[in-house]
Amino acid sequence: MTRKVFTNSRERWRQQNVNGAFAELRKLIPTHPPDKKLSKNEILRLAMRYIGFLSRLLEAQSGPPPGPASLLSFLRGNVQHLNSGRAWAPASDSDAPSPGSSCGSSEAW
Repeated sequence: MTRKVFTNSRERWRQQNVNGAFAELRKLIPTHPPDKKLSKNEILRLAMRYIGFLSRLLEAQSGPPPGPASLLSFLRGNVQHLNSGRAWAPASDSDAPSPGSSCGSSEAW
């Protein structure tokens, strides 16, 4: 019985840490509205897209500096992706969303 209590306690602690990490990641992803409730799947997918956007932005900096329109376009894209009912278009079979994903988008940032 003591082992079961310890195991349950450790699992609760682990789950709290995972949820805390998702909450911190969520704060770093620009969306509109900023307080929109996102699933863990949506948080991870938006984070991947945001990282890709930032990477392309850095690559583009070898040319003329990007203007605020780039970020505005990115934020508008986030709103469209979160509000659309379309399925995510994976880059490959290994990137396919899990069944029943509440994320919806086939566009890329």
